[in-house]
Amino acid sequence: MLNCKMGKLVQICFFILLLTGINRAFAQDLKTSINNKTEADSIRKKLDGKDSIVYTAKFIRYTKLGLSKDSIVLLPLDTSTTNIQNYSPLLQPQHPTINNGNMGLSARQLLYEPSKRIGFDVGFHSLDYYALTPDDIVYYQARTPFTSLYLISAGQKEQLFKMIHSQNIKKNWNVGVNFNRGDSRGFYRRQRGDNLNVAVFSWYQSPSKRYNMWASVIFNTMRAYENGSNTDPAIFEPGYQKIERTAEAVNLSTARNLYRKNTLFLKQTYYVGRIDTSANANNSVLPTNKVTYTVEYNSDNYSFYKNELDVNNVMPVGLADATFTNDSTKVKHLKNEFIYSFFLRPKNSTVIKNELKVDAGIRHDYYQHRFLGFKPDGLTYEESKFTYQNITVLGSAGYRFSNNIDFNLDLQQIIQGENAGDYLYEAKSKILLSKSVGRIELGAYVQNQSPAQLFNYYHGNHYRWDNTDFKNTKIANLSFNFINDKYEFTAGAKYFLTSNYLYFGLDNSDGTNAIIPRQVDGDISLIRFDVSKKWRFGRFVLENYLAYQKTDQNDILRTPEFYTYNSFYLNNTFFKVLKANIGFDVRYNSEYANYSYSPATAQFYIGSNTVYQSTPIVDVFVKANLKRANLFIKYDFVNQGLFVPGYYTVNRYPMQDALLKFGVSWNFYD
Repeated sequence: MLNCKMGKLVQICFFILLLTGINRAFAQDLKTSINNKTEADSIRKKLDGKDSIVYTAKFIRYTKLGLSKDSIVLLPLDTSTTNIQNYSPLLQPQHPTINNGNMGLSARQLLYEPSKRIGFDVGFHSLDYYALTPDDIVYYQARTPFTSLYLISAGQKEQLFKMIHSQNIKKNWNVGVNFNRGDSRGFYRRQRGDNLNVAVFSWYQSPSKRYNMWASVIFNTMRAYENGSNTDPAIFEPGYQKIERTAEAVNLSTARNLYRKNTLFLKQTYYVGRIDTSANANNSVLPTNKVTYTVEYNSDNYSFYKNELDVNNVMPVGLADATFTNDSTKVKHLKNEFIYSFFLRPKNSTVIKNELKVDAGIRHDYYQHRFLGFKPDGLTYEESKFTYQNITVLGSAGYRFSNNIDFNLDLQQIIQGENAGDYLYEAKSKILLSKSVGRIELGAYVQNQSPAQLFNYYHGNHYRWDNTDFKNTKIANLSFNFINDKYEFTAGAKYFLTSNYLYFGLDNSDGTNAIIPRQVDGDISLIRFDVSKKWRFGRFVLENYLAYQKTDQNDILRTPEFYTYNSFYLNNTFFKVLKANIGFDVRYNSEYANYSYSPATAQFYIGSNTVYQSTPIVDVFVKANLKRANLFIKYDFVNQGLFVPGYYTVNRYPMQDALLKFGVSWNFYD
């Protein structure tokens, strides 16, 4: 009841802001175009003055940790409506997922996209899509306080609220806060995903721009209710007598997975020696010597709870208690990292070329890994504790021949500790043929990764295994991309050779849907082709993305051969101020044997060989930009009932029905 009232309050506040903003937008002078460059320069100087009270989005710039590796790259605030209708992390056009029905529940990638993690890995990642990490934090430079509000509403079925506030407490010191709350109830019983992210961040830059400090404190709480799938597997079959979705019987009524991920992060850099300035629009500061120190502390908790008899044998019978389960895996991680960077480039050059870059560093990781199994009276039936350490050497080298060609090599090698021998070596090169022809991007990497701890050791109420004979997983990759910005065309190819692939398989020896970790003794090859193109026909726009992949072991590496995303819309400006797109999106993937899902470990596994009918999913939308506000109205799965009454992406976990959604984002910066 409290969540419902809070949701209604947030919607009312947004509606008031919407009406107020529209009134202000139409009340403003719309004659803002300036054709005279001298006049534009004089106004820009006036806006840059200390006494100016006129601000625009141009005065809000931001960066992320990934944009500060060599020099700090500042980007302008994005106020466009690009992809605004695909707000869910599960429905990104070029990174689709399979999931348990709606936002907030367990998910994994649909296409083959192996991670590049090495070293210790706890193995729980099904709710990672909803977590904030230090790399996700956006750091701002704002001459005026900046606030961004974002609301998605689909009634009680799905709600999402995001707030960012950032302001400079001094000219060179910015602080801010992120608040994200997602609550997706779904259509079926116990199909709720409830996520909360809170982050406080700060960026300080010394007046000389030699010293920079990025700091953040992040709290993530991700709660996924588990219904164990529907008991009736025929709800989408012809002849089925449809009843209310909430009346459909499910296998579990008290189970849930709860992930808490809290982070304390601090990164400091100091430029030593000569400082150069690039000739780009941002006038980036380019160091010749840089020292970087990063410290990060993580406290993570992954727990599964239920208090009921599993009459349909979704999981094995509890080893400690047939009814009650409260299993918890806790990980504490402390990272210290030091890197020295050296840059060699010509002095007084207006164009950065013949630049040599070398990084050398070392990282120390300390882990405390605990398993706890609780009885109904609060006592433990299982308590085990492990500690690990890793020392990793870091290095990179790059050479920029000119603005047209560069080459970069990165390496990570664990030289001592629990995961000694793990490595990741990666090479990349970019070649600009010409602005009209386009550019080529080449890449390759080799990876040697220890098994995740979840594969090696797990002691819970429903599963218990100790494995010591799993080998490291090795991946070799080659990639090629051709990009033409002028014609908005991209084409690429990737090849993966995976050795000793680890996965979860089905073990129904005791009559239940038990899972067991397994490893492929050999190699798996996969080749993937990607093509994307944006077509323009007057005011009409057609965006196409196509991925084709082929593997020699599709029974193990379960992924469709064909996936496509297409968006067709009218791009028009109404009343000279309302920029709008009206159109539809279509997603489709070819049929394949879907993964199954285990609630007790939140893992997807190879179980049934059932192949579900695949159908295009069509969403219609209207999205618009009005000054500082972006709005959209979207109707998901508008073709439901035309060819199929519903669909699955995970075995026996139905996806959402057709649903009307409304979204608005609003930026305030004066």
